[in-house]
Amino acid sequence: MNLLGPVSPPIPIEVIDLRNFARLALALTDGAQILWYLQHKDKHILALFTAYMYWTGDLPMLAYVAVDVAPKPFLAYRSDSTKGEDFFFTDCVDDIRYKYASLIEVKKIPKVFQDCLNGDFPLPSEPLLTEVKNINSIVRILAPLSIREGTIFPLWHFTRGGKHIFGTCIPFEHYYESDALPVFFYVADEGPPGAQFVKYSASKPFGEKLEYVDNTADTKFFYAKIVDVKNLPIFP
Repeated sequence: MNLLGPVSPPIPIEVIDLRNFARLALALTDGAQILWYLQHKDKHILALFTAYMYWTGDLPMLAYVAVDVAPKPFLAYRSDSTKGEDFFFTDCVDDIRYKYASLIEVKKIPKVFQDCLNGDFPLPSEPLLTEVKNINSIVRILAPLSIREGTIFPLWHFTRGGKHIFGTCIPFEHYYESDALPVFFYVADEGPPGAQFVKYSASKPFGEKLEYVDNTADTKFFYAKIVDVKNLPIFP
């Protein structure tokens, strides 16, 4: 029995493909992830259930992707190969070169997830939109946060009005009566990113250096992951 009344669906974020979904779930993370495996409208759906601290309370989000066949119990992923990303479904987790996400096989999809996947969800309040000059400014935010918080927020990539938007939502906690002030830092470019990761350093003798790369093999650098999504509902 739910004593708090009806449960609102989370905000859906449809990821463009399995590669981007695996990157979202497992790239640049310390621990394993738990993924939901759902069957919805004859589709095999993988979903990552997460939340942003957002105005009053948290904003629940369901990032998901449709896959062609029923997956095995684990999703393996690595981004530190010189050949680029490698990911696959597996039934064992004994290769230490990879990170793994465990799949929950859901027999009956929760109604709030079903509503979410059907596009029936409450429109969230907008974050404070902050357009910055270039991607460097966003990485300068993510690098110190990764040290302090132990996590790296994804750089969402999607299109709006013919522009390619790259951005990340950062909560600034305890803003007046709000739990957090969500600030969406973004840049609007003419074209898509050159690769899946942003590689960054700021050291002598070269100063600040940033480039797009396909892997995270060189551990001397800071990396941010780019995740291609079809839409990001928190961005107007």
